[in-house]
Amino acid sequence: MKTEITYFDKSGENNTADVLAIALKRYQQGDIDMIVVASSFGKTAKMAAEVFAGEKVSLLIVGEVLEGKQSPPPEVCASLSTKGHRVIWGVTMGTMSKFSQNETPNLIADVYKRISEGFKVVCEIVLIATSSGYLQASQKVLSIAGTHSGADTAIVARAAGYADFKAFQVHEILCKPYKR
Repeated sequence: MKTEITYFDKSGENNTADVLAIALKRYQQGDIDMIVVASSFGKTAKMAAEVFAGEKVSLLIVGEVLEGKQSPPPEVCASLSTKGHRVIWGVTMGTMSKFSQNETPNLIADVYKRISEGFKVVCEIVLIATSSGYLQASQKVLSIAGTHSGADTAIVARAAGYADFKAFQVHEILCKPYKR
């Protein structure tokens, strides 16, 4: 098999439209069970919903807790929900390390960050979604995330949860920032 990887000069939201176009093209090739998108404020989730609207696919949006509140905001979640998408929240690797006093999740997150911040997040949201029961282990997923805001990384992975971490596999890196 021969695939192409796109490298962006810089990380961040300026790559979002390109990442979503690359992800759509890969989705249209087939064999993807679910699309998972990280979105803190809702902008990336809304853009992804627009890009994938013609595909009749339900997106799984993984938000985060910011300043004690679930993010994206409730109005964004409601809008996405009316279009058939689902927003969830879960435990990040860094939070797991703080809670469990076990540095292994933090170490794994740090290793992923050596590739890029967005790469850490695309892996993490698949682990979160599977651990929370929103993905089935071994589903083939397209995961989209970025560095701080927007999207700059997309992968195709085999889903697994934290409890079965060794079963998690990254099959394809579609795009990422060249430098982290």
